[in-house]
Amino acid sequence: MYNLSKHEIKEKYNKLAKYYNFLEFPLEFLIIGRLRKNLLKHASGKVLEIGIGTGKSLSHYNKNCEITGVDFSENMLENAKKLIKNNKKVKLLNLDVENMPFKDKSFDVIVDNLGLCTYKNPVKVLKELKRCTKKDGKILLLEHGISNIKFIRNWQIKIETKHYQKVGCSLIRDHEILARKSGLKIINLKKSLFGIMYSIIAKP
Repeated sequence: MYNLSKHEIKEKYNKLAKYYNFLEFPLEFLIIGRLRKNLLKHASGKVLEIGIGTGKSLSHYNKNCEITGVDFSENMLENAKKLIKNNKKVKLLNLDVENMPFKDKSFDVIVDNLGLCTYKNPVKVLKELKRCTKKDGKILLLEHGISNIKFIRNWQIKIETKHYQKVGCSLIRDHEILARKSGLKIINLKKSLFGIMYSIIAKP
């Protein structure tokens, strides 16, 4: 089922980049924007955001944050660049988050907004986040995943293969289990939108 290569997934998002904000606007306006804002209240200092995409989260950070944003899609990053203009506290990089060039314990906070659904090996990505987070730092995850409500979970499972092949995004990952498998210590976990949205605060 999960037979798309990294390159194929990347190209899907390069093609989606032009329309991404428009397609995501209803959910962003109704719930995701609020969830981002609430989670990013916990971000401060030197921050790394992986899968920063079109930069939707940038407006929710505190002014004291020094942000490095990374994404594997060049076209998504081009949209984000339009938002930062000459903001010297934001740096954007095009790279593979499974193998990042940062030194161990480089960041106070690492953020992933709706990215774990696309990575071929989400546990490897989370272990990489753990490596790059300072010992007393935090990892903030806002993800969509498998619901704990039976009829919604069954619907997600039913459409999973078709959805993944179309956009390279899994609907049925359990981000609590993935976080624990990667060795993260979950401090706070909240679910919303019928159990689909996961807001996680964790320690490395």
